[in-house]
Amino acid sequence: MERERNTRWYWGRPLRLSRLLSLAIAALSFLVILSAVSLFLSTAVLHRNTARLDNAMTGAGLARDVELELLHYGRLAEHAAERDGMEPDNQRKAVHRAVQERLVEAEAHVGSAMEQQVLGELVSRTETYFTARDRMERAGLPLDQALQQTQIDFDDALSKAAELVTINLADAEDARKSASFWDDALDTVSIIVISGLLLLVLALVQGARTQIYVPLSALRGAIERLARGDEHTRVPDVGPVEIRELGAVFNEMAASIARKGEEQIAVLAAVAHDIRNPLAAIKMSTTVLARSAPSTEPRVLRTLTIVDRQIDRLARMTDDLLQATRIQAGQLELSRKPCDLCRLLNDSVELYASTSPNHRISLVIPEGSLVCDVDEARVEQVLDNLIGNAIKYSPTGGEIRIVADRDGEEATVAVSDQGVGIEPEEIERIFEPFHRAASTRKVAHGVGLGLSVARKIVEAHGGRVDVESRRGEGTTFRIRLPLRRHELARLSA
Repeated sequence: MERERNTRWYWGRPLRLSRLLSLAIAALSFLVILSAVSLFLSTAVLHRNTARLDNAMTGAGLARDVELELLHYGRLAEHAAERDGMEPDNQRKAVHRAVQERLVEAEAHVGSAMEQQVLGELVSRTETYFTARDRMERAGLPLDQALQQTQIDFDDALSKAAELVTINLADAEDARKSASFWDDALDTVSIIVISGLLLLVLALVQGARTQIYVPLSALRGAIERLARGDEHTRVPDVGPVEIRELGAVFNEMAASIARKGEEQIAVLAAVAHDIRNPLAAIKMSTTVLARSAPSTEPRVLRTLTIVDRQIDRLARMTDDLLQATRIQAGQLELSRKPCDLCRLLNDSVELYASTSPNHRISLVIPEGSLVCDVDEARVEQVLDNLIGNAIKYSPTGGEIRIVADRDGEEATVAVSDQGVGIEPEEIERIFEPFHRAASTRKVAHGVGLGLSVARKIVEAHGGRVDVESRRGEGTTFRIRLPLRRHELARLSA
């Protein structure tokens, strides 16, 4: 049930990678368009409110100027009436002209119908006032009487100017409030858009990781494991349709390889088993012939000796083949018990010391012991294989150096030779069953099973095998095995 939930992405069905990319692009495009629209709206709203506020403040200033001009003229006219009853003729005309200029300029900054109406009434009142003053002056009416008779028109003009100031200030306040409201609203929209973009980016990153990177990483890991010989590795059914299809093809291929490998192992096991009985019969026959052969026929004895050695070689190869098939089939059984690797190394070196006079085998072991929980016979087989290979693949002789040591919680055994070496690209493949490096094929015969078996045995004990080699300079095989807990406690004490 959990696996089913993990593999479902869109209405119970996995999406195709193209659909995922299309959805991601659509979401990004939507947010980008929303950002552009919000930016355009914010610019338009701010421009409108700025223009409205500018018109209102300018209109209020011009109305205030008209009001001040009228008030200033009124005071001057009153002072002239009290002083000598004479008003300079050019003074009223200058004020009239200034008021007209302000009112004409104010018409360019009208922002509402009410303001237009009040401005029209102000123009009418000022024209009525100044026209009446001009008429009374021509009629020779005294200044104080002219001021008294036009006081109502003057007060109306001042009132309309003050009303126009009030309207413009109120409009400016409304523009400020509108600008503040839209500023807060657009800030909220910007925060929402930015948050949406961040969430979308995080969702895309997480989606790309879980739906693309993780499945591709799993597929890559499975391919690497298959390349290392793990024929039972499989790819989980996760991710978009395209990756699932790749995984299904890979799983089919791995299953096919595993089936063919099992069939091959079964055939090899049957062949090896069938070969053992004839070899045993031939071995017994050569033994009987050697005992009954006349001592005066040395050529017959030499031939029987050669045949006997070849039979032993075939028997060893058959045993290796049987053991390899059991290991590949997962039938390797270990009988573990505490064992000192130093003792096993001494026994192996003693066994091989006299096999080749051209080689000098040196052994370096630490003081004390290297106790591990291992199957003694299997580990002996590994050590014998590595030492035998070191002798076999250094045909010109030289030193075979064996060094055992402790490395943290592991015991290490390094077997080094001065032989033909291995090409770098061949190092990992030498552990594959039936594979032999090109540099070793002409040096010694074999079927290429020893190292494969040795590695499987070491890994079954929880250890590993490392290789260092240079062509023409020699090779070092290093095995690592976990030390026994009591040994670790003794060493730490």
